[in-house]
Amino acid sequence: MKDTLRQTANLVTLMIALVINILAPILPLNGQSTGEISDRFQVYFVPVGYVFAIWFFIFVGWLVFVIYQFLPSQKESPRLRRLDYIFAVSDIFNAAWFPVYLV
Repeated sequence: MKDTLRQTANLVTLMIALVINILAPILPLNGQSTGEISDRFQVYFVPVGYVFAIWFFIFVGWLVFVIYQFLPSQKESPRLRRLDYIFAVSDIFNAAWFPVYLV
């Protein structure tokens, strides 16, 4: 049961993180987008836009991991059990950046 709970927590938190990160640049919260907030500050180094494409590969890797952990051969994997809820917690922190950034 604990394995199923961990797997489900990883899936749900990943979906939350993905939705928030996809909506962050397009959905203005408090009437401001992330780009508008970023433009308010004088920053001496801003990477060009395509650099952020790395997040696509990161998200694909996360998705592959979540699918992998659901494979029958991995359900009771000691290696995945050692990770326990670390992945889910990291997803929660990843999802939390957007509302915190806009405050």
